[in-house]
Amino acid sequence: MEITLLVGGAASLLAIVWLSLRGTRPSAEGAPPPVLSPGVQISPTPLLTESDLSLYNMIRLAVQDQFLVLAQVPLLAFVSVEAMGKARAQVLNRMALKRVDFVLLHPGSRQVEQVVQIEEPSPRPHQVERQRVIEAVLDAAGIKVVKVRAQKAYSTPDLATLLGLQSEE
Repeated sequence: MEITLLVGGAASLLAIVWLSLRGTRPSAEGAPPPVLSPGVQISPTPLLTESDLSLYNMIRLAVQDQFLVLAQVPLLAFVSVEAMGKARAQVLNRMALKRVDFVLLHPGSRQVEQVVQIEEPSPRPHQVERQRVIEAVLDAAGIKVVKVRAQKAYSTPDLATLLGLQSEE
């Protein structure tokens, strides 16, 4: 009788272990497809160029006590679209993958107060269209857009004036 209980207990234990291990493996038919195809390599890349980083730091110094400065923010991250059906889908499609260069975020309200866009000296046609969409959306949202030239060096007081900020004296 004891041997029967011992063999039965061992068999039950093996069955439980086998079932638990079997349940952790994904089945071939229910497994999601791989995220990356074989042979695809992903590597980090800088978010900002050297000149963009320099401008970012100057903006941060100019607004340090009034705003948070964020770089390369997707347009859809800080505006909402209220529309129905196809109209909403069309606007969202136009806004998709559009990013602004810098946003000035009010730390209390968490709202974007201003957007700083870097103006290229000779923009390509797709860049002109991209900028037109961004400006139309920001204008509709009541968000001020400030353009800065890509090749110009700005001082902190120059940027503060350009952004409409009062200098503390």
